[in-house]
Amino acid sequence: MFEQERVLVRLQQRVLGDEDIYSCFLTGSYGRGDQDAYADLDVILVFSDEATRNRAYGQRQSFVQSVLPYVPAKSFDAIHVRPFLHIALYANGSKVDYLFETKETLEPTSWIRNLRILKDSDGWGEQFQAQSARQPPSIPRPTISTAELVAIDDRFWVMFMDIYRLLLRGDYQKPFDVYLQLLYFTLPEILTLLPENDQTTQPLIRVYFDSNTEMTAAHLRELLKAYLNARDTVVRYHKLGFTPNGPFEREMLRLVNKG
Repeated sequence: MFEQERVLVRLQQRVLGDEDIYSCFLTGSYGRGDQDAYADLDVILVFSDEATRNRAYGQRQSFVQSVLPYVPAKSFDAIHVRPFLHIALYANGSKVDYLFETKETLEPTSWIRNLRILKDSDGWGEQFQAQSARQPPSIPRPTISTAELVAIDDRFWVMFMDIYRLLLRGDYQKPFDVYLQLLYFTLPEILTLLPENDQTTQPLIRVYFDSNTEMTAAHLRELLKAYLNARDTVVRYHKLGFTPNGPFEREMLRLVNKG
C-alpha cells in the first residue's frame, strides 16, 4: 500500500553520497526484519561530532525532501520525544523517524540491538550493534503516583457526567467535545499503566459516539464499567494507596444504570 521500500532505496543512495554521515542504520521492525506493508522507518543518522550533527540538523527539512525529491513531504520536530528527532510524512504514505546522533552521544542499548545497517565507516556500526546486543533487556515500566491517579479519576468523573447528562437531555452536539477530552486526558494514561495483554484493555478502547443519544448513552454506561475495572487493575498492579469513594461510586452506578 505504502512505498517504504522506495524510501529505503532512495535513503541509502542519499546517505552513501553524504560524506558528513558517518553511519546510518534502521531500528524497529526494519532493524528486526519483521516489518510489514504498514510499518514506518526508524532511521538513525550518526555523525562524527556534534558540530557536524548540529549543522546537518539545521538542514533537516531539506534532507527529508532530498530523500524523495519528487514526493511532497511534511516534516516536524519531535523533541518532546527525544532531542534531535525529526519526523517526516511523505505523500506516498511513508512515515520516517529521523534521529540525528553522534558517535559520542549514541549509547549502546538493548532497544536498538537489532539493526539494519545502510552505511558504515570503519566498522563502527557493526561494533555498535555488537555492543547493543550485549546490553541486558530493559523495558521501562510506566509508573504513576496515587496523587496522579486521583487527578485522572477526578477528571474522568467530571467529564463523564458532563457528557452523560447532556445525552440524557437528547443533546449530542455539545457533549462531543467533552467526549474527545475524556478520551484524550484520561484513558491513554490508564491504558499505558495496564499490564500487557490485560483483559480490561479491550473494553476500554471501544469508542462510539452518534446522533442517536440513547445508543451513545448506553456506550457511556459500558465505558464507565470498563474504566472502573481498568482503574482497579492499575491500583493492584502498581500497588497504589488509592481508595475509591465506595458509597459515591455505588450510588452513581445505580443512577447511571437507571438510564
